[in-house]
Amino acid sequence: MDLAAIQNNLYELGAERIIVKQLANNDNTKQQVYLGGSFEVIQLLPSGEIYSSGMSSKGPIFKASLTFYWMTPDGKVELAPGAQLILYPKYPEVRFSGFLKGCKSSPSHLMQPPTKVERTERADKNRILFLGICEDRIIGYVTHWDDPVTHELNDKINAGQLSLVASVFYSLEEKVDTRTDLLNKLIQIHKAGLVPSQRIKDGKIIPYEAMNGAGFTLESLFGISPNGIAEPDYEDWELKAHSGSVVTLMTPEPDVGLYLDDLEVFLRQYGWSRNSERLDFASIHKTNIVNERTRLKLVMEGYDATRQEITDPDGGLHLVDSEGNLAAGWSFSKILEHWKRKHSRTCFVSYSKHVDGSVFYQFGPGVRLAEGAGIKNYLSSLYSQAVYYDPGINMKLNNGKWKSKKRNQFRTKWKDIEALYDKVTDLKLDEL
Repeated sequence: MDLAAIQNNLYELGAERIIVKQLANNDNTKQQVYLGGSFEVIQLLPSGEIYSSGMSSKGPIFKASLTFYWMTPDGKVELAPGAQLILYPKYPEVRFSGFLKGCKSSPSHLMQPPTKVERTERADKNRILFLGICEDRIIGYVTHWDDPVTHELNDKINAGQLSLVASVFYSLEEKVDTRTDLLNKLIQIHKAGLVPSQRIKDGKIIPYEAMNGAGFTLESLFGISPNGIAEPDYEDWELKAHSGSVVTLMTPEPDVGLYLDDLEVFLRQYGWSRNSERLDFASIHKTNIVNERTRLKLVMEGYDATRQEITDPDGGLHLVDSEGNLAAGWSFSKILEHWKRKHSRTCFVSYSKHVDGSVFYQFGPGVRLAEGAGIKNYLSSLYSQAVYYDPGINMKLNNGKWKSKKRNQFRTKWKDIEALYDKVTDLKLDEL
């Protein structure tokens, strides 16, 4: 197949995006396929839940299954049931393995480890791995070292015609300057002045005056319908309307501890009671400090702060009491799983709220572009207290039954946001 045929087939099979990687000699079934020296790729590829897989000579290991299909040259597909991602947080590094197991149609002849002679002969050659990314699966295709498609894509990559994605991939979509597109759109929104609080529902803009109206209003101006799907809001940028001194980063539920076993017992033991019909747990917890109200300390088990590395894959972020009992906790698997839904590039848009009978918002002029949300940055920020736990949990007695409300938030101060990203740029829309 030529390049157009490969792309057309992948799109017809449901691909919403196509990315490619130049495969080196070491990208094979024995040494696995290298997917980058960061965890950014797991934010790009749909995968199963991340889970701990013990220790290896490379340190802690986490894995995530993939619903992965190989496409044959005649456009047919077959599931590769053993396909998975392997995450090595020590480096960090992600590899792709199990992609041949149980799949007769897999390109096994192209993915074998080379002999010494072949390694020398192919020193300056590579194959091209295509990944067609669908909503819930991935479709792969590999070219031969001497395929015309291989040479064509190598020429495009060498000429800088394709955009780099997740450190080792290239996008086959036309190369665009998404940063400029985003800012131009925001400049128009800022110049438009006050906008009534609104949201999009069923494709139509409708009034909306709840407390969280700023975010919905901003999304509506970009034509975005709220859907809860973890994908960028505008091209490859996540949009966040921002006002105030605090930013909420994640809201993951604990996956270990008394909290999980019996919430009422957890609240009675570590929370407090306003009256006989309500129990509460709401107080900021920072790493390595005992909270005076709950008497709990937030600790990171299995983490080396000096090297900024996970040392025990079965560790995590734990709330413990003075006797070492685990009140609640988030395993590293849980943290990684929640983090992968975040986006590498976020645009924080300042806003002001105006009430004159109805609610209106003015967006800008301040904009903060944050890029490179690495997992190492996040874990380090948790340990250094730049990110903290700020829960709001309660149970109320209603008709003789306890009804719970859960809000497990991890937040950071606006001034500390830079610790979470590799690059942060502050701009004024009225100066661009």
